[in-house]
Amino acid sequence: MTRPVGILEKEAGMAKLIWVLSQGIIVVGMAIGSASFFGCASTTPPPERSTSEIKRDADRAFEKMKQEEREYRGEGGTTR
Repeated sequence: MTRPVGILEKEAGMAKLIWVLSQGIIVVGMAIGSASFFGCASTTPPPERSTSEIKRDADRAFEKMKQEEREYRGEGGTTR
């Protein structure tokens, strides 16, 4: 036989439900936060580049820029 549920029992049940849901939200938030933190922490930084590698790349970029300027001036005529 079931008995009628009183107001206080309903409030206690609702309070418990809210508490369980809030705890679940906290647990899920902690799991997502931990996963993102450890996911980012596990990536290794790129290796350090030597001065000669940096200079070589800069020289290549400068040569490419000069070539593009020569092509631009050659196609459109001299711009003086």
